[in-house]
Order: sequence, then C-alpha cells, then structure tokens
Amino acid sequence: MRDDSLDREGWKVASISGGEHLKRILAMYAELGVDTFIEEISPDECSGCTECYTKGKETIYRIYTRQKRDDETA
Repeated sequence: MRDDSLDREGWKVASISGGEHLKRILAMYAELGVDTFIEEISPDECSGCTECYTKGKETIYRIYTRQKRDDETA
C-alpha cells in the first residue's frame, strides 16, 4: 500500500490489473456502488507473474476499494 493514509480512509487492496480487464473490473465495482481508487505500479511491485503485462506493454494498476461513505452519493 502506498501509505497508511489509504488504510485509515478505509481503502483495501482488491486486485492488480490492466488493459480491458481493468475497465471491466472498474465498471463492475461502479455497478455495485463501490468506490475505487487506482494507482500505477511497476512490475517489480507485483507478487505474481507480470509477463502478459510486460509483453503487451500494458500499464499495471493496483485497485483499491471501499464502501461508499454516507456523505457521498452513488
């Protein structure tokens, strides 16, 4: 996680993705009414295989989610 402030604000790491799959994941979370935050990361920051991302020259993103707050509208 980038820093503790994300954790304090209720953000949890949900996934790592990129490309068209990232778009589908973000659309799904929006449909479910879940807040999302993404940050670009390097292949070195991933714990799994990144071969598809690097060969396809895709940007890799870490996806954070949290439930919408009461003071926010859907």
